[in-house]
Amino acid sequence: MVGSLLWRRGPARPWAQHPCSAPPPIHPDPPPEIEKMACLATLAGVAQLNGDPTPREFEAFLLALSTFQPLPAGVTAEQLLSDRPAIDQWLPQIQTPALQQQVYQGAAAIAKSKGINPQEHAVLTQLQTTFQLSPTQAQALAQQPLAPPASAGNSPLAGMAALIGREGDVRRLIFDYALGAAIVGLVPLRGGGSLEIKLLVVLGLVLKMSWDIRNSWGQPQGQDVLAVIGNLFGFLAAVVVGLLAWATLIGLGVVVPYVGAFAKAAGFATATWLAGQSTSQFYTSSPRPDLTALRRAFPGLMPQPIAPTPK
Repeated sequence: MVGSLLWRRGPARPWAQHPCSAPPPIHPDPPPEIEKMACLATLAGVAQLNGDPTPREFEAFLLALSTFQPLPAGVTAEQLLSDRPAIDQWLPQIQTPALQQQVYQGAAAIAKSKGINPQEHAVLTQLQTTFQLSPTQAQALAQQPLAPPASAGNSPLAGMAALIGREGDVRRLIFDYALGAAIVGLVPLRGGGSLEIKLLVVLGLVLKMSWDIRNSWGQPQGQDVLAVIGNLFGFLAAVVVGLLAWATLIGLGVVVPYVGAFAKAAGFATATWLAGQSTSQFYTSSPRPDLTALRRAFPGLMPQPIAPTPK
């Protein structure tokens, strides 16, 4: 499959008849598309040394692929991983020193993403020996972080990885604000109006959190009536569950000493967490994709359109 993608416009090659077949014979000066394909296949082989890549390995693999933009026509991360290429077959095709260093840097980033095991260490040593890299040069390449280009690959897997990563970012954002609300509940304010002051501070945190969540998803528009109603009920549920959490710790404080002191913190944190989850769901429940919002949220996957040149 990989080989056929490269030679789709040319005559059939014997090695391109089966996805698991060997690459073309080694040539002292391989064509650029073959050499780039060898780089991509080598990185895919490193990512699959221990079977299917872990989430961290997959993220590092996509980042390493993005440094080889533009990819050959029709080649995606999905196809590279499904073909399960053999490193030994493709490695001799990489002859350019700059590409050799780029491949070693990407392979090291994939291996380091979850800790280098003996098998990955052996492959890195093989790459260092094949590419004739000095120990100092190999160490410098391994320590240098990958710098993706402005426009990353936009395969379905890359899009799903970006979406899952953004979900994680938003979830951590909500947790930070919930933790801040809990700290507000623990502030030892006493006297008349102290509860009202804390409620106003928590309300400000919730509003700021909602603004940040909106920006994280690119400020999407076009939510329908059901999404609005669902968000309102989500905020109402956040208040109710927050009150239940507060009442639960007050009740436990009767039996367990000092637990009641955390009642406000638990109520504020619970309400803020649920309000954040409802807000995130609201901004991701548009009936139709908002292209402008997608470009804001994922500028690497959704590049800005090129303005027409005046005549």
